[in-house]
Amino acid sequence: MALESGRPVLVVPYAGKFGEVGKRVMVAWSGKREGARAVFDALPLLKAADAVTLLCVVGAGADGESGQLPGAEIAASLARHGVKVTVRKTIADEIGVADEVLARLADDGSDLLVMGAYGHSRLREMVFGGVTRHILKHMTVPTLMSH
Repeated sequence: MALESGRPVLVVPYAGKFGEVGKRVMVAWSGKREGARAVFDALPLLKAADAVTLLCVVGAGADGESGQLPGAEIAASLARHGVKVTVRKTIADEIGVADEVLARLADDGSDLLVMGAYGHSRLREMVFGGVTRHILKHMTVPTLMSH
């Protein structure tokens, strides 16, 4: 649905209770087009949030932005829109990128994840899996995805 709808999709885990969503938001930032689309699709939610963390995962399998501080440009753009954002860089050497995102979600107490969906070709996702597929299988909080 995220691939074909042309709109952001909010996916809610099948287990758990989610009384309040969007107070503590985590953005999984990869620096790709899908991620930028998700961020701006979620802008009204980000503006209303009490805390927004922009998580940049680097390391094995991660595609980070070039430059000194991953996420600095999108964080500055969000700040211009009135979003109070904290940039957090983490390294996923021993676990996969998706597991690193899930671990940081739990550590941060986030109640919403915002991320781009399916940044790789369908064939590559099907053969090798990917962050999107792993998050969909193991998500612990509602997740807003855009493609």
